Amino acid sequence: MKFKKTLLLSMVCSMFLYGNSDIFTLNVDNTTEGSSYIETSNSLEGIIDKIDLDTISSNISYNETNALSANLNFRGLPVTLNFSENSKDVVFSVPSLGISETFTGSTRDNSLDLLVDWLKVNGKETVERIMKKLAEVSPIDPIAGNPNSLMATTVESDFDKGFMNVAHKQKELKTKKAGGVTKVSKSNRIVLGPSYKSLDIDGKRSQSYTLPLGYSFVDNEDSLRSFNISLPLSYTDVEGAISYGLGLGISYSTPVKPQWVLTPGIKYSMVGSADLGSLAQMGSLSLSSTYSIPLENNHMLSIGNMIGYYSTLKLYDGDYAYDPGIQNTVFRNALMYSLPTEKIAKESSLDLYVIDTRYTGSKLYLTSYDELGFSFGYRKLNVNVLSDKSEYAYERELKMGLSYLTSSKAKGLKVNFGFVF
Repeated sequence: MKFKKTLLLSMVCSMFLYGNSDIFTLNVDNTTEGSSYIETSNSLEGIIDKIDLDTISSNISYNETNALSANLNFRGLPVTLNFSENSKDVVFSVPSLGISETFTGSTRDNSLDLLVDWLKVNGKETVERIMKKLAEVSPIDPIAGNPNSLMATTVESDFDKGFMNVAHKQKELKTKKAGGVTKVSKSNRIVLGPSYKSLDIDGKRSQSYTLPLGYSFVDNEDSLRSFNISLPLSYTDVEGAISYGLGLGISYSTPVKPQWVLTPGIKYSMVGSADLGSLAQMGSLSLSSTYSIPLENNHMLSIGNMIGYYSTLKLYDGDYAYDPGIQNTVFRNALMYSLPTEKIAKESSLDLYVIDTRYTGSKLYLTSYDELGFSFGYRKLNVNVLSDKSEYAYERELKMGLSYLTSSKAKGLKVNFGFVF
């Protein structure tokens, strides 16, 4: 029999490319001969390459009448394939989900083909259940369940746009009437916010790099009113396994009162990782509130609140489509205290903040975490006189920050920068 690069190649690729420090652990056991061996890898392709017939034969003696089992720990989710002694039937099982399916072919190869065909067509519901379960049991799932997942980075991006950026904005311009100036125009804003995050999630090291790109169309009458476009990009490395993410979002900041700004937003995001065997897209709706309380000596206390709804979307690949059905309502709340630091540098300020994030809905590996941080920055407002009746104002801002993330299962640091021009 040819064990097909493939005992798990077809099965795992069909399931997961659409759906310890080692990410993948494979235990192959020939129970008839009483021999077994273990292989590990930090990429899907790496573990698949170790499951062909040559690899099995070089580690244990095997013929197709032997009882054989292949137990795969797939990012924290046990998946098993079993051949009984003198049997051509393959039993596919996921114990934590109560899944057990038997496929009978003319040969063991043929039984595996039947399993693959079932996963592609009639087993779609099983694949979706497995993908959803991974967000619950895996500390490094790219879709959801940890601070570097697609859902978490989308939540962070929405909150930054709806609270952090609003709270950092220049106070509404106050134009002197001297000289007969009656109108001040504000420039639109380009916002760049590169950041680096290092996390330890139950022993798994995760590093991510993000580059949120943004452009804001600012209302001439009120600098706090703006229409915003965001394009967040991300790159995540988990023990050498790489994920890529991107998104496209729009939001609209509108002041209810001079000190209170609401920002509704909508966003589409997606993530892909060949190494981790995952591909997904997500849609989200969010509403952020920023309430700022002026204090003495130009100090300010800002209160940020956000509620958002995040849901995976059906992903199509030819005739195949799946949606893991991960749906969560997320609450993110913050307090930020801002104070001028003119004694350190002219036109500079310091922000101290604490953020709490909580997830409800689909079960996730991590449902809450807190962040403590600060940012120090410089802001300069330039005013160009266009005529004796009009002025044009634009701002330049540079910020650098550091925050510490803590939870029951994850800890880490984030370094972030902000550029506005």
